[in-house]
Amino acid sequence: MLDEMDGKQARRTGNSSPLGLIFDHGVDAFSLGFQTLIMMRILQVGNNTLAPIFFFTAYAAFHFATLEEYYLGTLRLPPGNGVSDGSVLIVGACLVTGFTGNDMWAE
Repeated sequence: MLDEMDGKQARRTGNSSPLGLIFDHGVDAFSLGFQTLIMMRILQVGNNTLAPIFFFTAYAAFHFATLEEYYLGTLRLPPGNGVSDGSVLIVGACLVTGFTGNDMWAE
């Protein structure tokens, strides 16, 4: 949730740098893989053709957003975006799974 705020604060205070941008994108890409693995485990995807599709769509969206930022000079996210709303979805799925067990996703 706080991922969007650090860049805005750095630009507002004049502390942004190209190295900070690369580091932030690297951490985002790394955490995207973990979030995808967590959701696949919660939804009991397993080792089938759906698993690479999960990864491809997640990383494709990240890649194209990064290209958009590179070529346009700014990253414009709509009010409902994958960064903040995706995190809320994952936390909600973890809470539901924690209370009910992950067998409910297999039904």
